[in-house]
Amino acid sequence: MSFSNIRITPLTIVLSLCIFYIGYILLGAEASNSVEMSASIKALYTFILVITLFVTDVIFRRFVYSMKWLWLIQSTFIILIIVLILIFQQI
Repeated sequence: MSFSNIRITPLTIVLSLCIFYIGYILLGAEASNSVEMSASIKALYTFILVITLFVTDVIFRRFVYSMKWLWLIQSTFIILIIVLILIFQQI
């Protein structure tokens, strides 16, 4: 088994962090408040995010062949998503 063709990209890093967060939620390490969402709903939303990010990563890898451009485009995509989330939280 060769790991030489595994390419780490910004979206794969975010994917691994989201999967870790799902485990963190499901193991009960996160303190839940009665006002906030339940742990299972948070895990479900994060799992939907993981699927969406995985599909997006596959699409980016299919159309962008250069690793330099792939890192640049995916990093810009992640920053754009973070900015949009922050803007929508303010509304």
